[in-house]
Amino acid sequence: MKIIVRFSLVIFLGVLCLNTMAEFGNIIVFAPKGEKFTLFIGGTMRNNEPAARVEADNPGGPSFKLRIVFPDPSIKEISKLTFNKPHSTMYFMVTKNAKGVYILESTTSEWMDEKSGAVKEDAPPPPAHETSAGKKETKSEQTSQNEPAKSTKSKGCDNPISDPDFTARLIDVSARPFEPLQLSAAKQMAETHCLRVSQVILVINIFDSESSRISFAKFAYDHTYDQENYADVKDALHSQSSKNDLDRYIAGKTK
Repeated sequence: MKIIVRFSLVIFLGVLCLNTMAEFGNIIVFAPKGEKFTLFIGGTMRNNEPAARVEADNPGGPSFKLRIVFPDPSIKEISKLTFNKPHSTMYFMVTKNAKGVYILESTTSEWMDEKSGAVKEDAPPPPAHETSAGKKETKSEQTSQNEPAKSTKSKGCDNPISDPDFTARLIDVSARPFEPLQLSAAKQMAETHCLRVSQVILVINIFDSESSRISFAKFAYDHTYDQENYADVKDALHSQSSKNDLDRYIAGKTK
């Protein structure tokens, strides 16, 4: 009888493990223009030879790091912190931004060409197929960019959100299909939940465009618990001009 019970338990755990793995699907990284690369997920190399398309198992967990290394050492490698999307295959496109620098963009399908509506750096939100709710959300995001962040407190906020609750909301923000919608959702999260500096940095790392990074960095300042550490946020910004801009913004807030 004990042997039967143990055997049944092994089968149950095996099925549970398979279901958990299936929950996360696969990861597909591709370069529409044929650039070959090597994919690393969480430090593990996923293709032995450089290729223009790599498919790998999702490692699971709330987040993981993607790294793209090109055969040409003169091309800077790409590193991107990614938050998981359960029950789906995740697609990432290797492309160039407006400055000609290679970046890794999250997409909703594979082999998107230049006319497919793939979001480019600083691109406006797609107008045709959004729902009315999506349009309202985008409008709200644009308004929040043009207006200064408002707060009833001069020294940040109280009661920062717990890490489990933050992770769940961060996954939801990352799952939005376009960066303008991600930015809008991120600002809404910051406005309704008190954040820590370390959490602000994790949100910023979702965005590919520098304009979204600095926009959220400014907005989140009034909604951050440990404002005395806010200088650490500059490490998540890519350009020196953005770092200087954030310094000026904080200096204006602390006068």
